[in-house]
Amino acid sequence: MKQAAVPALLSVLSGTFHLQPRALAALRDAADSLRLRFRLEDVDVIGEAGPVRLAHYFRPAIVARIQELQGDDDTVIVIRPCPLTATPLFPPMGGRLRLLGRFAGEISETTDGSP
Repeated sequence: MKQAAVPALLSVLSGTFHLQPRALAALRDAADSLRLRFRLEDVDVIGEAGPVRLAHYFRPAIVARIQELQGDDDTVIVIRPCPLTATPLFPPMGGRLRLLGRFAGEISETTDGSP
């Protein structure tokens, strides 16, 4: 099996959490409020080394735009296509997460190598 880069529209959220478990708890609370489920492998919580980690998904101009939109928030969450990203009301208003936008990027998918 090998990894392949696949184009995807990725949702990016931000907030202030200081610790990854708190960001995941906020994400779970937001999902629960809309009765949505997600898999942890569809979510990447980025607290430190933001530019480097975001570069795994996006080209440099988009990384710069995300960081500009992030402002003082210390955590960014990248969400792969899943029930959360298919719901226009996610994240709900009044929560601890802000939707920065949906950006064209790439995700790594495992392939079996067959044509």
